[in-house]
Amino acid sequence: METAQIKAKLSNGFQITVPSMVRKALGLEAGDTLDIALEGNRAVLVKAETREETIARVFAEMDRINEEARKRMTPEQKKRWEMMKGWTVNQYHEYFDNLPETKAYLKEKYGV
Repeated sequence: METAQIKAKLSNGFQITVPSMVRKALGLEAGDTLDIALEGNRAVLVKAETREETIARVFAEMDRINEEARKRMTPEQKKRWEMMKGWTVNQYHEYFDNLPETKAYLKEKYGV
């Protein structure tokens, strides 16, 4: 990556105008948010992720983690995983609350 030295003057109100070369390089538009990372005595400007980009990144990471988890699952776990796809939290709890082993545990532990 090519490094360029670009100067910007700090105003009396402690503001700078982002030079056009930087705006173009980062694809900045009015209203965009910048992240500023402090690295020693340097500040690095980075175009911040939009809310949508953050959500997409998080879901992609969750998909990756789920895929890794599926690789380690037993056939029984994979069968249960497929069965529960798309379940709501209430459906999940209803299923597990009605398992014989859950009922036996609750009866033993709490007398229910």
